[in-house]
Amino acid sequence: SIKIIGNSTSFHVQGYFVYDSKKSGSLTVSHLRFGENPIRSTYLIQSANFIACHHFNYLNKYDVLKDAESGATFLLNSPYSHEEVWSKLPVKIQEEIKNKQLKFFVVNASKVARETGMGTRINTILQTCFFAIAGILPREDAIQKIKDAIKKTYSVKGEKVVLKNFEAVDQAIANLHKIDYSKLSFGN
Repeated sequence: SIKIIGNSTSFHVQGYFVYDSKKSGSLTVSHLRFGENPIRSTYLIQSANFIACHHFNYLNKYDVLKDAESGATFLLNSPYSHEEVWSKLPVKIQEEIKNKQLKFFVVNASKVARETGMGTRINTILQTCFFAIAGILPREDAIQKIKDAIKKTYSVKGEKVVLKNFEAVDQAIANLHKIDYSKLSFGN
């Protein structure tokens, strides 16, 4: 994502990653910064305008939304449908979403990955959703840049792999939903 932004806009970019040295099965937090002014140091973001959670169970383990600023966007990979996801969220998360007036989006990236032959690989799906809702680039331009990156990265593995990834990108958009929680109460 940060490469696409850096190569496709006039923004200065930085990716700063915090992860467990065990890597496999552990938590990685990506701090992506970009803007019109040069970025002169590395630091953890403490006021985020976009937060994505790739694993639903992290909502019970970590304070995922603690650094979300008021009005930020929250993208959640949910195993639940967009109709039922609100009732499955921990009340603390529901409260934070409402109190901070977050723009809340869900996608079942794991289902999209399975159905498009991607197995458990959800990164491209969530990256597509990020670009679709973040507004950094026009949606169609962003999707084309993602597909260009897929072709560049996976063409050595064959056309079938490239097309599978393209289908995952297209299905990501089709399965992305904005949740209107304005009339929903806590706990349901």
